[in-house]
Amino acid sequence: MEKAVGSGRIITIPVVTDDGQPIEDPASAALQENKPFDTAHSPIEEQQINNAPLHKEVTQWKLTLHQIGLDVVRTDRTLVYYENQENQAKLWDILAVYSWIDRDIGYCQGMSDLCSPISILIEHEADAFWCFERLMRRLRGNFKSTTTSIGVRTQLSVLSSIIKAVDPKLHEHIENLDGGEYLFAFRMLMVLFRREFSFVDSLYLWELMWSMEYNPNLFSMYDSDAYANRRKGAIGDKKNMLEECGKFERKNVKAGQKDHQAPLSIFLVASVLEAKNKRLLKEAKGLDDVVKILNDITGNLDAKKACDEALKIHEKYLNKTKVS
Repeated sequence: MEKAVGSGRIITIPVVTDDGQPIEDPASAALQENKPFDTAHSPIEEQQINNAPLHKEVTQWKLTLHQIGLDVVRTDRTLVYYENQENQAKLWDILAVYSWIDRDIGYCQGMSDLCSPISILIEHEADAFWCFERLMRRLRGNFKSTTTSIGVRTQLSVLSSIIKAVDPKLHEHIENLDGGEYLFAFRMLMVLFRREFSFVDSLYLWELMWSMEYNPNLFSMYDSDAYANRRKGAIGDKKNMLEECGKFERKNVKAGQKDHQAPLSIFLVASVLEAKNKRLLKEAKGLDDVVKILNDITGNLDAKKACDEALKIHEKYLNKTKVS
């Protein structure tokens, strides 16, 4: 459908209009990069040349390609890795194909931040794609949006409940600033702290979160039912199951927590807010001040310390909401 995918180049200019008509000279981006452009046309390109209307889904997909390109060139641009345009193209390929595979979500800003570490660490492009697709099974709900809600809002609501339980004074202050929906924490949860922590620290956080959240009984959420059924025979009694759980999930099970809408990432956000508790209470006179204080943490957070504090908050929260 689009020859740029897999060509080693990316698209940063629109290739179709809103009604699916081709925009003249789609090769201009390639020419600017001094790369040859294949003049042979795919069936869909022939369809465009003959002014035949593209299928609505194809048009919608093509409309996103240049936006993906614009985000790709801004993603982790300080890393030497992306000085090589072929590496940028690899990231663009993965996101372009994913936006076609998952048409309910398509492409949203923030996905490039999540995909970049995978693209860097996994050399083979197809392997990197399927790893990213697996990651999105866990996170795609964050990107769902309607005219009345955004996907990550559920997690923000849980964050509000956690702060209200463990630090009612801070929660009340934030509510008085009309920030009770905690939208200022949107980015942290959406891209899993890629902007707040260094590249290496964010990878440390990801690995720690997902290993500590592991629960063999919930494995079917992320893998095939067949694998989950095979696991059931190996789990044994509750004691053995608890031993197989990650540390974070083990505490949830012991405390009788049945709501798994509170992943460790939410407690990490809570730990960031608690770390800035005094400044928020003293200096924040409006939501703009809250955003400014939180923006000051970018690149200045210690991942291990944040994790330690998140686990302490998690334990405190479980004690305050303990199921009798």
